Amino acid sequence: MSVVVVPYNPEWPSYFEKIKAELTSYLVDVEILSIEHVGSTSVPGLAAKPIIDIDIIVTRSNVQPAIDALVNASFLNLGELGITDRHALKDPNQSPKRNIYVCVADAFQTRNHLALRDTLRSNPSLRDEYAAVKLQLAAEDTNIIDYISGKSFIVQKILKAAGLLNDDELVAIKKANSGRGTFGATKTERLLLREFIMDDVQPLSELEGKAEVVRYQTRPPWTREQAWEEVGEIIRDATVIPRSHIELAVEHEKRFIGRVGAKIKRDGEDGALIKVPHADLWYSFEPEYQGKGYATEAMKKFIELLPKPLELEIECDPRNTGSWKLAERLEFEKISLIEKAFKCKGEWVDSLVYQKRI
Repeated sequence: MSVVVVPYNPEWPSYFEKIKAELTSYLVDVEILSIEHVGSTSVPGLAAKPIIDIDIIVTRSNVQPAIDALVNASFLNLGELGITDRHALKDPNQSPKRNIYVCVADAFQTRNHLALRDTLRSNPSLRDEYAAVKLQLAAEDTNIIDYISGKSFIVQKILKAAGLLNDDELVAIKKANSGRGTFGATKTERLLLREFIMDDVQPLSELEGKAEVVRYQTRPPWTREQAWEEVGEIIRDATVIPRSHIELAVEHEKRFIGRVGAKIKRDGEDGALIKVPHADLWYSFEPEYQGKGYATEAMKKFIELLPKPLELEIECDPRNTGSWKLAERLEFEKISLIEKAFKCKGEWVDSLVYQKRI
């Protein structure tokens, strides 16, 4: 999924005002200091991704009331996503597309957004230099993870020119802009593995909404709302250290075609750390990409990226020949076959377990 950067649209300020009015109606019982249009769409003349970024600025004591009010209005709370004092929420209304943040007044991340905007508004030279970097990255078909990292140096230059952040704060922002998540974007011969973003809700919904994709799973096909919640959970969990839920989107020729994931358990039943953490693995792919080696290619790379040492496990319904054959191609060892281990869609099914240590 490549980043799209477009010329400045003079309608963006009016889009912001409309969204601001909507937000104000949801937050009528919360004390708000200000609602600010930030990001590149807030700078006249600046090329940008066509997404309206908005900071709802409140005192620390009003952060939770603001979040609660928006959640009651069906917003998805994504949490801080590794950036302290900036709480991301996803508006179910994405026409036009928008990012909404509840921000603590005077926190350096809030000052970062405002300093970047105000400096670019007042410095045409830096604005044009920033635009050139973004347009170049977009022209190179850069994915969103590498795009954020690729423009980090010019963001640092702009913030230094603003002079409102100290050295430690600049370092923290540079770290945050180095690419969210541990893995960034990784290429194989045919595929791209990358962190999930909210734009993945629709393709994930289409994938996991197919009866044939979830045929051997205990759950029914997902609705779009369930995919929305799932992507939110994946994004939130990507910022937890140490990371226990690792899940990456898989692209082929810029199209989302599947996902690979792992849940890592590091402690035993008594709460003590276990010597070798245990990871349950899973994957799912669009039917048209099954049987062509894409899952094997993706899982090989995914396993290389995982922290070590690990005891890996793939459990599957033996009727799912594609799953256990993939485990064997990945050189997993067959550990057990338990008959009538659990119920799946109204019938008792067996459980086949493969393991491998890395």
